[in-house]
Amino acid sequence: MSIEKKIQRDVLIIDDDKNVCEVLKQYCENMGCFKNVLLAHDGIMASQKLRNQKFALILLDMNLPKKTGMDLIGEFGQNDINQKDSIVVVSGVLEKELITKIIKSGVKNFLAKPIDESTFQEKVLKVLNLSQAPAAKA
Repeated sequence: MSIEKKIQRDVLIIDDDKNVCEVLKQYCENMGCFKNVLLAHDGIMASQKLRNQKFALILLDMNLPKKTGMDLIGEFGQNDINQKDSIVVVSGVLEKELITKIIKSGVKNFLAKPIDESTFQEKVLKVLNLSQAPAAKA
């Protein structure tokens, strides 16, 4: 699979489940289009990272200790470094009411756990506005 590698991007994975973080980190590394894959295991750590660095992709769990995913989404108005369209909500529990609240907040991308790698890559490419590079033309 040939994915654009020219522009190196950073990704932030926000999830309190270290196993989920490792799987998502591996998926990101397999894509080959990220320079740095950073992890945050609670909402406060995530909030600090989001204030200090720009991320091309933010994988956000909703159920976090210290600050929830919704709390973090709510902070995006105060922070121009990162954009809501870079967020992909990754959650095992996505009730209709929560999805509605998330969409109203401006976040439109979701992945339900458990996530398989091809679904993950498809969603990430869409968020990054990349398409899988077609075979080189002769």
